[in-house]
Amino acid sequence: MVIPLTFATVNGEHWSWCESKMQRLRFKKSIADAAVDGVVPEGHLRTPAQAYQDVITWLERLETGELQIITRPKIIIPIPDTDPADVQRRLQRYGDFSQMNRLWNQTHSAKTHQRLQENPEEWAQYHTLYKESRKDWAIVPYEEMIRWCQQESSYIIGDFGCGEAKLAEAISDRHTVYSFDHIAINNNVIACDMSHVPLNDEELGVAIFSLSLMGSNFTDYLREARRTLKLDGQLHIIEATSRFGDKDQFCADLEALGFAIIRVEDMWKFTHITARKTYRKPQAGVELKF
Repeated sequence: MVIPLTFATVNGEHWSWCESKMQRLRFKKSIADAAVDGVVPEGHLRTPAQAYQDVITWLERLETGELQIITRPKIIIPIPDTDPADVQRRLQRYGDFSQMNRLWNQTHSAKTHQRLQENPEEWAQYHTLYKESRKDWAIVPYEEMIRWCQQESSYIIGDFGCGEAKLAEAISDRHTVYSFDHIAINNNVIACDMSHVPLNDEELGVAIFSLSLMGSNFTDYLREARRTLKLDGQLHIIEATSRFGDKDQFCADLEALGFAIIRVEDMWKFTHITARKTYRKPQAGVELKF
């Protein structure tokens, strides 16, 4: 059976009615497989650790008779600029793209996470400016990772700092993707501090950081990636080349965390580091710096 899938480019974005229908078919097939044949469904699944916590929370609510209603505000990226006064207000409150990057890079992730949870508009503003900025880029890092993933299949991937979750959107038919960020743009994203992600040890085959090593404690993200990666699992880091003060030292410190460098490749204004998890235990006290 051949099923043609068509797509269009709408406002510079990939859109396909056919693909959305196909995703529904795959989802319904997975439910039927699980119900009839006991086959574990594919796609965005809750981890055993998450499922256990869900059950405990549910039992606690049963005991207390608590009625819980969750309403997630819809996040639109980019934020509509129909009101010039609102555009100016956001610029005055949060600063430009460089100022927001500086703040997020210099702040501990726990503090950033709390601030963004209390005010998701800041996260939306950052990604609005990011989307505008990358229009002029010769290379967009997450698109490079999408291309790499499309050449592979059947990985369990952790997208650390997923933003708009474009990676999962593009490759969920080939891989299982866990998307993490401070704010969840949709129901497939897990909102968390990336220094503590809700995954069990050695669940991932690939961990990706695409312009997401932001925070004064970003080494904690890499420790978490190593914890959740299987032995020989791949680590991909793409960052602006200008951030690296000493690229060789950065790679040496990465190896001290228990990784082996596979490749360091410069792509336009970015550097792509590929590494794998080794059996070596991380050295104590290692802190990576740009």
